[in-house]
Amino acid sequence: MRTSVWAALALAAFHPLLFAQEQPPGPSQRAASANLLTAEEAREVETLIASVLAAGFPDASKSAARSGKLRVTATFDPAKDPPPLPSTASDTQSTGQNGTTYQYVFDGLHFKLADGSWVIALSYRFKPKAGDTVNDAQAPQVDMAGLTAAAAAAHPFNAEKDAAKWLAPVTPEYLVRAKEVMDRLVPVSVHLKLKPDYLAPAILLLHRAGWSDAAAMSLSIADQRARSYWQLRPWRGPEMAFDPAGTYALARSEEQDWWKAHPQIVPEAPQVALRRALFRWCRAQMTVEHGEDALLPLAGAAAAAKAALDPKDPQGNAARIDALLADMRLPLSPAKDAGLAERLQSWEARERKPRMKVSGGNAGLSIGTSFEAPAPAYVPQKEDLDGLAALLADERPSRFWDFSGPRTLGDNAWRAMATLLKADPRTLAHYAADRPWTAAERREAATAVQLWWKEHRKEYVGK
Repeated sequence: MRTSVWAALALAAFHPLLFAQEQPPGPSQRAASANLLTAEEAREVETLIASVLAAGFPDASKSAARSGKLRVTATFDPAKDPPPLPSTASDTQSTGQNGTTYQYVFDGLHFKLADGSWVIALSYRFKPKAGDTVNDAQAPQVDMAGLTAAAAAAHPFNAEKDAAKWLAPVTPEYLVRAKEVMDRLVPVSVHLKLKPDYLAPAILLLHRAGWSDAAAMSLSIADQRARSYWQLRPWRGPEMAFDPAGTYALARSEEQDWWKAHPQIVPEAPQVALRRALFRWCRAQMTVEHGEDALLPLAGAAAAAKAALDPKDPQGNAARIDALLADMRLPLSPAKDAGLAERLQSWEARERKPRMKVSGGNAGLSIGTSFEAPAPAYVPQKEDLDGLAALLADERPSRFWDFSGPRTLGDNAWRAMATLLKADPRTLAHYAADRPWTAAERREAATAVQLWWKEHRKEYVGK
């Protein structure tokens, strides 16, 4: 099975299923260009931001924003607690009587919140304890009142001249505003080194910190999303059929065919684009490898994702978030005596990266570092085939997720069988493999494959 395909698809398009697309207003409906957003759009963005803040997203009101390199030292006891920040960002470690001290360096946009905690590089939350330090000497404070003008002076940009190819596919109805947005906001993105996947949380933080153009940056998200087929697809068509082998061979041709049929892009309304981008970002927060890798804790990310749902949640995405929350609460490593079902529940599709572990003594004079990664919770074994076939329709949660969202124990059984049989079991059973993967379809396909397996198992496991 090609794990890299699972990872690429999951990271590139981890988002909910379809909502009806909403269109932004045309030029005749839009307010003066000085505002970029219409009054109605601005109100809807404000409402969305308020909902996500109420769900627990960090509030940057009365904060100090800083841009540049932030240096942090933090001491903790690795025998009792995980690192407060990702070890991959640590360039120096030492041990002493009080525990292990990590020194970190982070480059990006940071916020010191009113409660003394930090949002670091738009990615991590850190509350210094006694003895911890945060050095912001290389991260000057951002003047929110003068941010737009300062960015324009430092990074002048003319969309007409500098982004002709980028603007070429924009439908004429939205071209004027697209140019205005780029002229004003591209310099800010460059100035603050904002990456596309971080625009959604940046908008919430910058808006609360007092930047007057923060809400209008939702137009930048709309423009970028309109060019990402795999972010748009779940909102415009049915869920993809499940491929237990993880190859999704038709994915590339499907994207190419879509772009041929839609040579011009039509952006979502800014409030819709921001909502969907926040949903996608919050769901990604729920699936980080370790808690210190996230800005939001698991339950907080779930609450924020649900606060960004489409009004009235017509597609039932709240239930999907609840399912993902249950998935991520499962143990990463099952008990040594765990049965097949428990091992399948903890089996992920991604490969875990080794994490640095520091140990030592002698008041910091001698330390050792090692890199460790948890072993896979399950490795497909031929002797499990009968048990896997019996579990194909099992709807208990698992730690397996992909671009379509949380997957079940049964879906992991499909993955394992496909690996062992070197083919999609449905294909071997002459059952259609191109239908949307619903609970009903899972049960029907499982019944067909289980009948086939009874007749053909000897061909694979012998007598």
